[in-house]
Amino acid sequence: MGTGNQTTRLVVQVGNGADPEVFAHTCGANTFGITLTNNHGQTVSLDCDNPLDVPATIVRHLESQDTSVTMTGVVTTQAWPTWRSWADDGSAKNIKIFLDESAANNGGFWTLPALLGGLELQKENSGKVTFTATISGAGQRAWTDAT
Repeated sequence: MGTGNQTTRLVVQVGNGADPEVFAHTCGANTFGITLTNNHGQTVSLDCDNPLDVPATIVRHLESQDTSVTMTGVVTTQAWPTWRSWADDGSAKNIKIFLDESAANNGGFWTLPALLGGLELQKENSGKVTFTATISGAGQRAWTDAT
């Protein structure tokens, strides 16, 4: 069985809000989880010719979409001001979910506004301080193909 052309090139970048906006990798981040959700609505539809004898059909439709991101890693002094200010002010930031491959390998990125839902800091004994960030989409995501 073939294994396909696998990639290891996924990263989430946080925008700085400038014009033009600059996106940067969070120094220390090493794990990224992305969930793209399609939320469905449904309607029960009766058969037009025989509504009492034929079972109704459930018709589903796309109602909304959502994006969520989880990032974990080691807290670095370079990245800490960005995360602290985002946690404190609660405003939306633009993020870029980047599949860093060529156009021939279907690379590209989504951009979307997002809210920081949670920032958890942890430390055990004399170890390094680690973080877990949960980010929720705050608007429509848009895909841009690699060039």
